Amino acid sequence: MAFNRLQTMRDNIEAIRLVLKLGVAGRTAQTPEEREILRKYAGFGGLKCILNDANELADAAKWSKSDIELFAPTVELRRLIHDYSHDDKEFNRYMESLKASTLTAFYTPQPIVDAVSDALKDAGVDVKKFLEPSAGQGAFIDSFLRNDKYPGAEVLTYEKDLLTGKILSALHPSILTRIEGFEKIESDFNGYFDVAASNIPFGDFAVADPAYAVSKEIGYRQAAKSLHNYFFLKGLDQVREGGLTAFITSQGVMNAASPFIRMELVKQADLVAALRLPNNTFSENAGTDVGSDLIILQKHTGKKSLSADEEFFIQSVVDRGTKVPGNKFFQAFPQNVICTNAKVGTDQYGKPAIVYHHDDGIDGIAEDLRKALDESLHLRLNIELYNSIGIKPPTPDPVAPTPTPKQEAKAEKKSSLTNTPLMQQYQEMKKKHPDAVLLFRVGDFYEIFGEDAVKASEILGITLTRRANGSDKYIGLAGFPHHALDTYLRKLVRAGQRVAICEQLEDPKLTKTAKQKVVEIVTPNAEIQKVEQSESVPSTPIPEQAKEIETDGGPDYSDNPDPRLFAYNLFGELEPRDAPKHQRPAVPKKEKEEKPVEKPKPWADSKPLPTNKFRPLTDKELEFYGSLNWDDNPPINGFYEAMMSIAYAQLAERERQAAEKEADKDYKSETIFEGGTVIEKTEGYFIPGRQPRVAAQKPEKAEVDMSPRPFSEDIQFFHHNGSMVVQDGMVGFLSEVRKNGATFNPLELKPEQTKRAMLYVTLSETYQQLYNYEAETHEPSEHLREHLNQYYDEFVEKYGNLNEKKNVKFILMDANGRDALALERGENGRFVKADIFDHPVSFAVDEVTSVDTPLEALTASLNKYGVVNLEYMSSLVDMDEDSLVDNLEGHIYYNPLVSSYEVKDRFIAGNVVAKAGNVRAWINHEEERIKDFPGYDGVEPFIALSKDSLKALEDARPRRIEFDELDFNFGERWIPTGIYSAYMSYLYHTDVKIAYSASMDEYSAVASRKNMTIWEEFCVRGHYRTYDGMNLLKHALHNTIPDIKKSAGKDEDGHDIKVPDNEAIQLANTKIDEIRNGFSEWLEAQSPEFKEKLVDLYNNKFNCFVRPQYDGSHQTFPDLNMKILGDRYGIHSIYQSQMDCIWMLKQNGGGVCDHEVGTGKTLIMCIAAHEMKRLGLAHKPMIIGLKANVAEIAMTYQSAYPNARILFADEKSFKADNRVNFFNQIKNNDYDCVIMSHDQFGKIPQSPEMQQQILQAELNTVEENLEVLKQQGHDISRGMLKGLIKRKENLTAKIATIQYQMEQNKDAVVDFKQMGIDHIFVDESHQFKNLMFNTRHDRVAGLGNSEGSQRALNLLYAIRTIQERTGKDLGATFLSGTTISNSLTELYLLFKYLRPNELERQDIRCFDAWAAIFAKKTTDFEFNVTNNIVAKERFRYFIKVPELAAFYNEITDYRTAEDVGVDRPEKHEILHNIPPTLAQEAFIEKLMKFAESGDATILGRAPLSETEEKAKMLIATDYARKMALDMRMIDPNAEDDPNNKASHCAKMIAEYYRRYDAQKGTQFVFSDLGTYKPGEWNVYSEIKRKLIEDYGIPAHEIRFIQECKTERSRKAVIEAMNSGDVRVLFGSTSMLGTGVNAQRRAVCLHHLDTPWRPSDLTQRDGRAIRAGNETAKLYADNKVDVIIYAVEKSLDSYKFNLLHCKATFIDQLKSGALGARTIDEGAMDEKNGMNFSEYMAILSGNTDLLEKAKLEKRIAALESERKAHNKGISDSKFRLQTISHDIANNEAAISRMKEDAARYQSVVQRDKDGNPVNNLTIDTCNLSDEKNMGIHLQGLAQRTDTHGQYQRVGEVYGFPISIISERNLVDGKETVQNRFVVEGNYKYKFNNGFIAMSDTHAACMNFVNALEKIPGIIEQYEERTARLKADVPQLEAIIAKTWGKEDELKQLKSELAALDRKITAELAPKREEQNGEEIIPTTPQQSANIAPPRNPQNDKRINPLSLPNHGINTMDIFEYDSKVYMG
Repeated sequence: MAFNRLQTMRDNIEAIRLVLKLGVAGRTAQTPEEREILRKYAGFGGLKCILNDANELADAAKWSKSDIELFAPTVELRRLIHDYSHDDKEFNRYMESLKASTLTAFYTPQPIVDAVSDALKDAGVDVKKFLEPSAGQGAFIDSFLRNDKYPGAEVLTYEKDLLTGKILSALHPSILTRIEGFEKIESDFNGYFDVAASNIPFGDFAVADPAYAVSKEIGYRQAAKSLHNYFFLKGLDQVREGGLTAFITSQGVMNAASPFIRMELVKQADLVAALRLPNNTFSENAGTDVGSDLIILQKHTGKKSLSADEEFFIQSVVDRGTKVPGNKFFQAFPQNVICTNAKVGTDQYGKPAIVYHHDDGIDGIAEDLRKALDESLHLRLNIELYNSIGIKPPTPDPVAPTPTPKQEAKAEKKSSLTNTPLMQQYQEMKKKHPDAVLLFRVGDFYEIFGEDAVKASEILGITLTRRANGSDKYIGLAGFPHHALDTYLRKLVRAGQRVAICEQLEDPKLTKTAKQKVVEIVTPNAEIQKVEQSESVPSTPIPEQAKEIETDGGPDYSDNPDPRLFAYNLFGELEPRDAPKHQRPAVPKKEKEEKPVEKPKPWADSKPLPTNKFRPLTDKELEFYGSLNWDDNPPINGFYEAMMSIAYAQLAERERQAAEKEADKDYKSETIFEGGTVIEKTEGYFIPGRQPRVAAQKPEKAEVDMSPRPFSEDIQFFHHNGSMVVQDGMVGFLSEVRKNGATFNPLELKPEQTKRAMLYVTLSETYQQLYNYEAETHEPSEHLREHLNQYYDEFVEKYGNLNEKKNVKFILMDANGRDALALERGENGRFVKADIFDHPVSFAVDEVTSVDTPLEALTASLNKYGVVNLEYMSSLVDMDEDSLVDNLEGHIYYNPLVSSYEVKDRFIAGNVVAKAGNVRAWINHEEERIKDFPGYDGVEPFIALSKDSLKALEDARPRRIEFDELDFNFGERWIPTGIYSAYMSYLYHTDVKIAYSASMDEYSAVASRKNMTIWEEFCVRGHYRTYDGMNLLKHALHNTIPDIKKSAGKDEDGHDIKVPDNEAIQLANTKIDEIRNGFSEWLEAQSPEFKEKLVDLYNNKFNCFVRPQYDGSHQTFPDLNMKILGDRYGIHSIYQSQMDCIWMLKQNGGGVCDHEVGTGKTLIMCIAAHEMKRLGLAHKPMIIGLKANVAEIAMTYQSAYPNARILFADEKSFKADNRVNFFNQIKNNDYDCVIMSHDQFGKIPQSPEMQQQILQAELNTVEENLEVLKQQGHDISRGMLKGLIKRKENLTAKIATIQYQMEQNKDAVVDFKQMGIDHIFVDESHQFKNLMFNTRHDRVAGLGNSEGSQRALNLLYAIRTIQERTGKDLGATFLSGTTISNSLTELYLLFKYLRPNELERQDIRCFDAWAAIFAKKTTDFEFNVTNNIVAKERFRYFIKVPELAAFYNEITDYRTAEDVGVDRPEKHEILHNIPPTLAQEAFIEKLMKFAESGDATILGRAPLSETEEKAKMLIATDYARKMALDMRMIDPNAEDDPNNKASHCAKMIAEYYRRYDAQKGTQFVFSDLGTYKPGEWNVYSEIKRKLIEDYGIPAHEIRFIQECKTERSRKAVIEAMNSGDVRVLFGSTSMLGTGVNAQRRAVCLHHLDTPWRPSDLTQRDGRAIRAGNETAKLYADNKVDVIIYAVEKSLDSYKFNLLHCKATFIDQLKSGALGARTIDEGAMDEKNGMNFSEYMAILSGNTDLLEKAKLEKRIAALESERKAHNKGISDSKFRLQTISHDIANNEAAISRMKEDAARYQSVVQRDKDGNPVNNLTIDTCNLSDEKNMGIHLQGLAQRTDTHGQYQRVGEVYGFPISIISERNLVDGKETVQNRFVVEGNYKYKFNNGFIAMSDTHAACMNFVNALEKIPGIIEQYEERTARLKADVPQLEAIIAKTWGKEDELKQLKSELAALDRKITAELAPKREEQNGEEIIPTTPQQSANIAPPRNPQNDKRINPLSLPNHGINTMDIFEYDSKVYMG
């Protein structure tokens, strides 16, 4: 049965209606009927129509034809939910939940679910605890629990959709239902359930589960980013060991390219079944065809290996031919694909996929599924593991199931066990100790085998598993960590078991199977037996002299004590556990023989100590050396070894007597005494980090309570889980820390350890209090600082530095330990105190006390107070205030608005227009106030000063921009909406109101009365819906175009195939353009007063910025060391431009340093940072730069300021182990500057609060954008909805993760906010241009990725943190020679970083608002290769450019190298033209055919995929680029050609090599294509080969930058270039374009290809054209040749000229030298390639053909527009004809109805009240009373059947009465309905012809009432006719309207004809005669000539006026696409 959308919709509505009623009644579904209604609920997965507006009848016009049948039910649904909602908030929650469910709510057919549940039941799976994580209406619950299949089963379900959750609860009241996301499940449920089964949702949405998002496992992190993967891992977490998860999911889980999720799954679980379901599984139930899989997993965390099936499961594959993804498992097991046929097609996203189909429908699918499931379960389900309820059963064989071995005695043959080396040792040991449980030390574990393992697992409660032993046997296996020995040993002995402990004798790292030896036997109620050493180990080692040893830090297995006998304590020391506390000499063997009954010593293998050689130690020495241990203090020489040994011996002797008294106690006691040592045993499980304590036996004392207890102190801000604290004289740590309390966990420590810990805690808490107090109050606390020094000094004196190894381990046990360790820093090989011990580091404390000049006093005042403080300045310079003011005239101005002086650069800056207006108003107010009381309060001098200030402001005001100069965009946010309303009311001839919502950046519009202008003139009718004038108005305001669709036929399922209706889109665009363009004309026609007001508004808002002329020449830079700069870098003075820029940055607090490459930005950055620090403008500046440059920046800074304290982050600083310490160093020290790379900066944790704030703002716009799209009339596709929901879910998950990290904060890692950084210098800031932004222009080319990059987002977080702290814009300095690298749209993102407040003032809150003011979008309609018109949108034109430039320049210092006066070479550009080779000529022909047909096989490659089809021209452009470089880029087997680009380049390189050989001149070769790759053919290697073989250049002099894998090798190559040892260096823009200062000998630079962006070209040229190029200066006329290689008839020249023009525009914008108010950026980019027509023309090599292509494109667009216009006229004519016909019909009807009315009025009888008297007669009724006639009429209505014919039954006042029967279907049954009419000229009805069945009087009056209605009907007709007549003039005007571009079209056609004639003439063969013979012209190929450099005949400077006329290499090409439009 096919999916019936309407029936499904009705079923859903009825289910929702019922569940809402049940909710009101407070009950659940109780009757079978109610349950049946609820079970029919199928979700809205196939019903996305519910997204459309359906609030009123008028919304139906917006619905598509295919959905219109669902309009009424959708209205009903919305009203139903609204009526039952408590408020609008709840209603919106319901609707949002339903919207989200349209993507995921596809319910599984019941037979499929039954097949799964029945198969599991039959396989022996018994379910007691069941989990359904995405329940829907409960199909899986019904199936698993039906027929009491699992009585008493506990069930937990989750359902995120609110309404579905209510239905689920009503259907299943007995189970626990959570109406929330599965991610909300509590951790208590981990490992709780037997089975989890569901059809889980699918989508690449992030899930808000921070624990997964921040997991160390990559699988978990990936799962947090995709819903379906998350459900799998989360589901596995919830089931117990052996439990099952059975999930139906999309094919994406198994087909995904990344294997990490599948690896994680099979690491934790066994694969039981993987079955691929056919695509029609959900067709009947949800109306969708989608591929899906059933995957069943069995949790098995202890597994040792993967089966072959699981190895297959991990591997996804992609078919090379079809590009179809799949999984290797299904290739190995094709029977696991449930289908009857399959074919290659596409999935729901249009990507290649195999479409599986099952011809037998759901029942057939279910039947085949059950068979396949039974087989899989039989093969792979481990029912023993399932039934073990958590005990791990044996691991299955890795490849295939192994039959259970027969239970025979012979099975234990020795031969089967000896296969495993480890087992050989085990068997030998077992023979010696058959009655003991053997504990076998293997690595870090004690393993137990065989029967011992079975016993131990029962006694200890540990997991029993089994291990393969040999080829066919398994042996039981159990084990525990070595550090838990004491806990488990005690339990075994208590259970009466004898235990033998076997230890490793060899380092397991050095041998495959370490030898084992029994070292200790423990017997119940007996002493511990120490086993004698084997003969191979001498019992009495020969004493030898102590010697220095080297160690690699690993354990020493040769002579160290038994590893088991030691455990780390809190302080990181090794303490003995089952051995004496201190080492003593071993007893000699002889003594043992004499006293065999003496207790054996615990350390039988320890060295005897030569005690006789040393004196006994004093008490102090004993205390010191006795506190050391071998782990923390390895004996670095013989002295230490001996002293420690003696100390242990003496201490042991002291304790021996007391210990021996207790030695005879049995093992059952709570303490075990061994050789003078007390081993305290602990109960319960082993807790890592809390080892049992070992202490010397002491006199009995009161037992100390060590149990956890409430923390009695107040919780401080530095208290976290794991913080070390002191309470009641005890040291412990905190857990369960909350705002109002925590739990104190005491630690049992030795007295000396306790003292050390207490002193440390006091020191740590004092530091925390000091730093926090000073950071909060900005006041120093000398009291706390004194205490901090006191505690630190005491600690160091007693215990050594904090960072000494013995202290580090125990300090890191404290949650705040890393902070404490940062209280020291390393200097010159020793630890010194951090700055915080001496002075505050969280704020500046330096104080300036005197200066030399008033200007310096002014600077100091600005530094300290931020204002001009004359009193302070006077104290600094010893000058009175009046003298200061006189001296600073022109530098400071009185500002009456703040009643104080301001510096010129601050007062006459920014928005001077608003400031002047405010000052003028103040002056007027004050003069008015004192005019009658002169001199009253002495304000006159201030008025005079204010007038001077006002004059200065007015003089500085920018030139006013007049109306005629302005460009206006319709939809600019600053223009009042009233103006738009007035214009649209004029255009639409009706009252139109327009409003603007700033928060949503959205316009709304309503018309009081729509008319024909809206319905016809500005209306576009698409196939599915109509877009009237109001729809198009909203698009015009937002500068968007409707996405109109049409049907291209039906797919296999009968659904419409929707494609863009390009003709309708073009027509809509034409009408939108008419609205937008008409606005300027309408403004032009307004009154002068109106225009003046609008111009004032514009000038005051935009043309109001003044950038001061910053003059920094007065600066002296006190600490700058010019001598070192001169010696190292040859810098002997600071450029004036550098001083000006530094002064600007100091005054503004940041800005943009836009200086060209090589003009000294690095020094600007270093000096500005140091000056800001020196003057207090910045407390702790940071510089971030490229990884390649950052070391050079640090070196430059250190050279400029040798005494500066710089923290430079090298690679080691940011390794995981060092990173936290490095962050703390930043926080705790007062560095002059912190320097690091961009990548390192990205690893700094940003302030969680700031991240949350910014992401929340982005999240708030997502739903708003969806609403705006809907209101604009977009057809909301699944893709659009998914994109928005995905963005929403991802942002939600990010916010949740940040919240989680804020709450956890377990490492208390320092974030950026806490570091105190208050200014960031961002070198090469263009690297951060990819910042996220929101836009509706999703189809506009060239905007970049609106999602942005994480590195840009991190920088935004940091800058916002600084801006929030200061409350001002800026806070950062951007330095780059290419701030605008490609497009002016990048300016918006620059402003978003640095000027958020100023953007807000200009009403710019998003990109769209900015673009509406400064950019004009163009929509080009072009013919694609299939001759269809396609739209291409881009922001091509920029308007109001001078104001945009002023806004940019206000915070920017822009300088070119010429401005700066840099002594650098001049660029001499040479365009080297290369005729195409024969192979290239042939391939060009193929390329043109490919571009025409789209047939990729022409190029020798596979046909284009669907995705590639959309990027056809990009592919064609890419091929053309590769072809121009070398044919081997396309076909590696192509042959070399002596005339290709590589040959030309090699010849030119060799020529320059020889010319400058004496000077060792060097050359750069750039190419981004064909870069060096070892082992592959590439252009670099090919040119190198030619240089070596053909020109004899030594190979070592030619290098590729890609060969440099390390920074060291990179520097070496650069140095070799500068020294002339390397003469030619190849590289790409990214690797060679920045950070390479190898210019010293550069004489030539070669561009093999042209990059995409102007900035890239600038960076390339800057490698040679920069200061320090000595060879060019001395030997090449101070010029560097830059050669551009261009193959004719390729894209080379076109692309190069395009870049030149774009770069010119950008430079003019920056410099303010642009005379135009509008610029055109051109139309080619790396994302889209070229358009078809230009591509064809350029490849043809004829400029005229390009012009022809452009003319044809314009003509085609105009003709298409004319066609659309004529179609609109035809539609209007038809509409006029229809209206005229309707008017005539209406008038005729009115006339005839008036006749009936007059006839009735002439005969009607009325009573005294004027009511008509009824004179009804019925033909078939003899009775005349009303009652009987009424009964008779009711009988007729019930029993009559006229079979659709009118039949007379009576009359009233002479008008006949008739009855007619109509047939209807009600609930599947046919019924008959009868209607009555009164016949006159028309048939009249009352109550729609139905008579009253319960009232006989009303039944009889029906007919008179019908006649009484005639006047009302006439009135309605007359009103309708009047409205129609009013529309006639408007329609006539529309029909009379002519198309306005007819003349333009004629002119273009005329130009095209002339051009055709010219081309024809040029293409005609030309023949010449010489001496009477015909001369055949030579081909370009034959005449190609490679000329030497600087030959006037071959070298051409790039000049727009003198480009060579080869093919298309002229600027003519570009002039058509990149014109500068003058304002």
